Amino acid sequence: MSTASLWIKYFHEGEVVPLTIVVRNGVVAKSMYGFERIQGVDERFDLSRGLAFPGFIDIHCHLRGLELSYKEDEGSGTRAAAKGGYVAVVDMPNTKPRVNSVKVLRMKLDSLSSKSCIDYGIWVAPSPRVSEVIEMLKYPGVVGVKVFPEDFNLLSAMLSMDFEMLKLVVHAEDPYFISECRAGSRWRCRPIEGELKAVEAVHSTLVSAGSKKNVRIHVTHATNPLTLLLAKKMGFTVDTCPHYLYLSSVDELSRGCVAKVNPPLRHPSTPTSLLKFIKYLDAISTDHAPHSIGEKSADFAECPSGIASIEYAVLAVLNLALKAGLGLSDVVRLLSKGPSEILGLRFFGCASPGGIASYTVVDLSRETSVSSLETVSKAGNTPYDGAVFKGSIIATVVRGRPVYMDGEFIEEVEPMPLTEVAKANESWS
Repeated sequence: MSTASLWIKYFHEGEVVPLTIVVRNGVVAKSMYGFERIQGVDERFDLSRGLAFPGFIDIHCHLRGLELSYKEDEGSGTRAAAKGGYVAVVDMPNTKPRVNSVKVLRMKLDSLSSKSCIDYGIWVAPSPRVSEVIEMLKYPGVVGVKVFPEDFNLLSAMLSMDFEMLKLVVHAEDPYFISECRAGSRWRCRPIEGELKAVEAVHSTLVSAGSKKNVRIHVTHATNPLTLLLAKKMGFTVDTCPHYLYLSSVDELSRGCVAKVNPPLRHPSTPTSLLKFIKYLDAISTDHAPHSIGEKSADFAECPSGIASIEYAVLAVLNLALKAGLGLSDVVRLLSKGPSEILGLRFFGCASPGGIASYTVVDLSRETSVSSLETVSKAGNTPYDGAVFKGSIIATVVRGRPVYMDGEFIEEVEPMPLTEVAKANESWS
């Protein structure tokens, strides 16, 4: 039985509480006010020089792997996530081959299990064979199904499946509204109307299927407040990404392929408007979508879409708290509590007995300079290159074990599927 003690300054309900936490097999066994030297533990970690938050989870990232490992793989992607302060990530299934069969899913889960340095989950892709989807949903680590624009025609069949609960994460763009434009103008060729039509279509299909009580719909990477508010009106949960709060079509024009993403960056007025509605968001995800430097160096019309940002997304969100009036409690809600609730994780990052002992420790007094030359991700590019963010990641703690601390990867932690982390928490006594 593995035990460890942690000294942390835990951010809880707006207050900073000094705690000594005893962790047994990844779960908080005892929590004491103040810093005490505990006897009989295997290891001790003093993390009190920073502020500890409930561990941050990225519910939408692309670790690539399989035939796309030259862009990123489960090892490089999760190391980049750990460096960025994420204790867990949920991978997307648009790999090569696509994760829409049990055969490919097994390969992907094997790679996640052997290469990941943090806890993980995966969304699977729809399949024309309903039985295949039902079978994939039984595997540890599978949290639900990702619906891409090209999958909308399969939605009715998916909702006809026999399930107790089904989580769907939706890329809300109606294919009819998708075309291409030159740099700086893609928001015109993939307009907001396309997002709204997609949200309406998903809701209509859900109502027609008569299974609303057993389905949870999550709309990911909403680019604007209209999509956010419509989705919330439909009873869906919603996230956005830092690049839709920080960047615009002006950056797409000036930075080219590095800022090309789907859905596209919007008109400069949109990020400001979206920020005003941030209290309605359930989460912020990265949509970390790495491509090789060569691919991102191609002509704008030919280069693939996707922004690589997982190493700096947490700091970008924290800067909204430090500079734009967002509170640290909102940071916890958007990066930890909200994602945990979407995934059905109870007491994740909690410092009380029974909680999953995963924490993100940050020094808010320091600054971090963004450099594409220093990324752990294979992408080696980010539109935040040259930015200076307030704050620095001190440690990323996964179930009581720091995997990243003071700029180094220090611990080998056996990664767990998030579905199994949830079971471990429920069975704790």
